Amino acid sequence: MNGRLSLSTAFDGQKTVTEDLYFAPPFKVYSPFYDHKGWAKYISMCGSAGVLAGDENEIKLFVGENCKVIFTDQGYQKLFNTNGGISKQSIKLVVRKNARLCYMPHPIMTFTGCEHISMGKVNITESSELIFSEIYCCGRTAMGEEFGLKRFRSRTEIAIDGRADFIDNTLIDPAALPIRQKGFFEGFTHTGFMYIYTPDKTMLESIYQADYTGDPDSAQLCATHTERGIAIRALGHSGEEIFDAFQLIAEKIRT
Repeated sequence: MNGRLSLSTAFDGQKTVTEDLYFAPPFKVYSPFYDHKGWAKYISMCGSAGVLAGDENEIKLFVGENCKVIFTDQGYQKLFNTNGGISKQSIKLVVRKNARLCYMPHPIMTFTGCEHISMGKVNITESSELIFSEIYCCGRTAMGEEFGLKRFRSRTEIAIDGRADFIDNTLIDPAALPIRQKGFFEGFTHTGFMYIYTPDKTMLESIYQADYTGDPDSAQLCATHTERGIAIRALGHSGEEIFDAFQLIAEKIRT
């Protein structure tokens, strides 16, 4: 199945509105919800149980000037056994001047035997604001499928005014890489990253300086500077705990 989702927003002088929306199965998007801060929240829903071999999904978001958009999905994205095939996804996000986008889908769940490739390109401006995250689960650990996937690759490039500021290139290939040894997951089973850019330098620095140390049995986060933003890497024992930790950071920024 080749799912397509394309969303464009505009600011009508009072709030963010949908300028254009197109989706094809399995995607479906309803009208946005608005919070008390004026953010328009769009939720992508999926009409299928998950992603299968041969599926190629495409997501495009164009956030107009002065808009405030939250984009998420209804729950975990499941990547099923591709039985020797490959599933793919491409993401393109464009955030115009003075616009703000919080793009935070739920974690990606890999099943035994799945092979998946995801490519993402994000373009923002110096006056834009971006909160972006992706979380990957090594498999259904309760079902004994820890690192049972065949291969997972996700490459995300984020550029500001055409200049790359951050590139994440995640490759999980248990057959080729010593995933369980030191220098990889360090005993954890889930990983994710979060990228933050805002023109508010004080806010950026406060995010960087925050104390991310906590219970050794909970998600572990580490922040670093990019040239113009902040990147946070996380390791954990569940996708939900990483997702919740990222949500707390996002809430500090979405004023």
